Amino acid sequence: MPQPSPESPAPRQARPGPRAPRIQVIDALRGFALLGILPMNMISFANPDWILFNPTVHGSFEGVEKWIWVVSHVLADQKFMTIFSPLYGAGILLFTANLEKRGMRPTGVFLRRSLWLLAFGLLHYGLLWDGDILMLYALSGMAVYWLRNRSAVFLAMAGLAMIAVHAVLIMSAGLAMPFMPESEVAAMYADYAPPADVINADIALRQEPYPVQVRHRFAAAPEEAAILFLVWGFWRAAGLMLIGMAAWKLQLFTAERSDRIYIGMATVGLLVGLPIVSFGVWDRIRVGWDAAYAFYGGGYQYNYWASILVSAGYIGAVMLAERRNWLPGLRRRLAAVGRMAFTNYIMHTVICVVIFQGFGGGLYGTTSRLEQTVFILGVWVLQIILSPWWLNRFRYGPLEWLWRSLTYGRMEPFRRSTGEAQG
Repeated sequence: MPQPSPESPAPRQARPGPRAPRIQVIDALRGFALLGILPMNMISFANPDWILFNPTVHGSFEGVEKWIWVVSHVLADQKFMTIFSPLYGAGILLFTANLEKRGMRPTGVFLRRSLWLLAFGLLHYGLLWDGDILMLYALSGMAVYWLRNRSAVFLAMAGLAMIAVHAVLIMSAGLAMPFMPESEVAAMYADYAPPADVINADIALRQEPYPVQVRHRFAAAPEEAAILFLVWGFWRAAGLMLIGMAAWKLQLFTAERSDRIYIGMATVGLLVGLPIVSFGVWDRIRVGWDAAYAFYGGGYQYNYWASILVSAGYIGAVMLAERRNWLPGLRRRLAAVGRMAFTNYIMHTVICVVIFQGFGGGLYGTTSRLEQTVFILGVWVLQIILSPWWLNRFRYGPLEWLWRSLTYGRMEPFRRSTGEAQG
């Protein structure tokens, strides 16, 4: 990062200052991704987590239930996190650039912002839900921050290399299975398709009183967070953030490139990516969801890689809609959802925890995929209506306001003044 010359004034301490103008298409893309994450998170809100990888371990996998899973897997599984993570990486560049324009040193402010996000994530995990992603984003963001000034080509290549690490870890476990003791192989199979007593124990835990669940999550947090970070989450999340930085430098997220580029992204991404994901579904059903292939072998890889293509297709479609002014009303509402992404993400958790956990509706492990789809649609409608209503009255979502105020160490203005438009 360039240092000020002796003649230049030293960078000022971090203060919020005037808000930077919003880039509505980025907010709309973020809102689109935020809503798209819910169908996959709903699986964990409503069911034992093993269903994420093996939909046959609990509940029906026939008829409409099977087809709901197929459609959600093909269209949503990993696709929207693969939009959200690059947007987070792009957001790092946008955030630091805005600070530098105001003569501020960005590193301290960014690290403080990330540490507050880490704290929010820990509270979200312990108090509400063990599927938190905020801690992963905070840690991954701090890791990739130091590469932000590298070229777009370097960032893209480094990102793909990091994404490949997780794929290699999973494949290595599968390739090693023939050489492992039978007890270890059995344990790996049990991780993928646990016996009924393990699933029933998980369901019983979710019916426990709230304090019991909180104690359990905080006790499990160090081990589960380490596994999530080192094996499952970090490599892909950080890699996608680097790719997002590259995309920002190439102006792909601001609808500034030509129609031809965005049409190409949408066409190639969807026409190549969706068939690969669909073939992966057929292939895993063909082998009867056998763990050695369906998860630890090649069956896992189809969606892992093709989801990147599908996500690129979605991004291209949203950018093209912005350029051609398609569905302006919907895009404005999605932009409002995206501006309140932090608040809306936590709202997903609060609503679903109240519905499914034992201290609320107690529906965990009892609802069908069709019933869960109704809940998803209800939350979507709520947030598409509520987010613009809120932002007509307040400058930020409540959690966005709190996060910003903590980052800068002062209370930010919250309510809009009379006649103030959304900025």
